[in-house]
Amino acid sequence: MLQQKEEAERFRLGVRGGWISINEVISWADSQIDQTLQPHPALVDLALAGNRSREDVAALLETVPGSADPVFVMRWCLSDILKVVEAEPRFALEAARWLEVAAQRGELPESEFGGEPHALADAFALAEQGTYGTIGEARERLITFLRQHSMREA
Repeated sequence: MLQQKEEAERFRLGVRGGWISINEVISWADSQIDQTLQPHPALVDLALAGNRSREDVAALLETVPGSADPVFVMRWCLSDILKVVEAEPRFALEAARWLEVAAQRGELPESEFGGEPHALADAFALAEQGTYGTIGEARERLITFLRQHSMREA
């Protein structure tokens, strides 16, 4: 069974990154409350967060107690991103930019994920300028990275 904190971290990153909605977080918080005799106050706040901003919801998710394996959580997030990019190709550039920022913040350690996250957004920029490659090739490069580094069974 997944730890509550790992799920909260997945939702925190997803809400900040834009691929998980606040309504999904509210549903998750409701289910956690239903399964817990004494839910943490953050879960109650999350269940009532319908009118809160993405940053407010992310901050609440950060307060959920427990510990999480950051590499496991990131691989789970990469699985989520992969699903969104495959369903909505227009999200690919935004995902590449998010991955670059996450890598710069150390959330995608090079020892686990390699240096590719730093180059994915550049591939889109070069394609948009007509300098190198196409948007489709940049998207395929992103999808290849996501498939290689995401959870196998997300």
